[in-house]
Amino acid sequence: MQGECIIIMLCEFWLSQRYLKPSKREKIISLTGLISVLGIAIGVAVLIVVIAVMTGFDKYLEDKMVGTNSHLVLRFFSAQKDPYKIADKLKGIAHILGVSPFVAGQAFMRIGSQVISLDLRGFDARLKEDVFKFKEYMKQGSLDVQENEVVLGEELAGRLGLRIGDKISLISPATLAKTDFLIKGLFNSGMYLYDSSLVMTSIKGAQDFFKLSDSVTGIAIKTDDIYQVDAVKENLYGKINDIGPYEVLTWVDQNKNFLNALKLEKIVMFIVVTMTTVVAAFGIASTLIMSVMSRFKDIGILRAVGAKTKNILEIFIFQGLSIGGLGIILGLGAGIALSLSLNNIVDFISQVIGRSLIPKDIYYFDRIPASINAGDITLIVVCALLISLAASIYPALKAASVNPAEALRQE
Repeated sequence: MQGECIIIMLCEFWLSQRYLKPSKREKIISLTGLISVLGIAIGVAVLIVVIAVMTGFDKYLEDKMVGTNSHLVLRFFSAQKDPYKIADKLKGIAHILGVSPFVAGQAFMRIGSQVISLDLRGFDARLKEDVFKFKEYMKQGSLDVQENEVVLGEELAGRLGLRIGDKISLISPATLAKTDFLIKGLFNSGMYLYDSSLVMTSIKGAQDFFKLSDSVTGIAIKTDDIYQVDAVKENLYGKINDIGPYEVLTWVDQNKNFLNALKLEKIVMFIVVTMTTVVAAFGIASTLIMSVMSRFKDIGILRAVGAKTKNILEIFIFQGLSIGGLGIILGLGAGIALSLSLNNIVDFISQVIGRSLIPKDIYYFDRIPASINAGDITLIVVCALLISLAASIYPALKAASVNPAEALRQE
């Protein structure tokens, strides 16, 4: 029984492919079929390129977030005086690669009649490389700061007209006292939020500024997988319970609004670009409708010799899926090829117009960070197949409803 079903299905598929090869009188069907294939291919290719670029940007921004903020932060509600004892305990927990105590808080800077708020962060110079990526972000000067030295973001320095060697005065919200710092270096993380408001100093300098003696406000933690931080977070809550009130924040928690906006943008772009495939699917429907009309007699003969409604339905659904499948294969190849060669295309256009198409001083990068994800590709292919299937159903139903006696009488 199963063998008979397979043979019948193969016959249906063979007939569907035969019907894709119209006679000399049916050139218009061939043309609409070709247009449908190209429409599906273009829709799939554009969708792959757009999603690859957005995925690449997501990964680029994620790298900047975890490089600036660490993977997790254990934040104390009241300053801790013996952070290294806690840090040693954290190192023994699974999946934790590095820890670094820090001091963080707000600082104010007066510029004329205005007062701007900045984030001042003090780090341990011995442990900073175990957690942060700031060494990669340094553009000028050095990250090795003393108590009276700071490192600024290039955006902040540019806005205030500051350079290495200049002095800045920061006001502590704890004492309202003014403290002078010497600018030791400038960094550029690629994230405007941090480059325009973050000030880095030594842990001792931050402790003196906030009058914390030898206490710290938190411990930065690096893990072996940035996408498994929630599991580590739960583990920390279960094992660290003798240090007073505290909270653990992952890099996702600290950037939740921004990440949600990126996710929503990706979903909206997917839906919008998918509409091009939906439009192309109308071509599949029109091709099949014309195919049904031209094969009216053939359908009648098939029904007369015993073909069931289900068999006729499957023949034309196979035909529609064949058109959609060919378009998907072409679009898949074109989309992946374009995604992999985007930067070569950008370089060529830049040479033609005589200037960089992506100015690094504006975008902080001169290469498009496209990333092809197997999950995204699978989703795109499945959606395109479902759209092709949906476009095939109505013409297939019309073909299956043909009355054999009426079809043969008309012929």
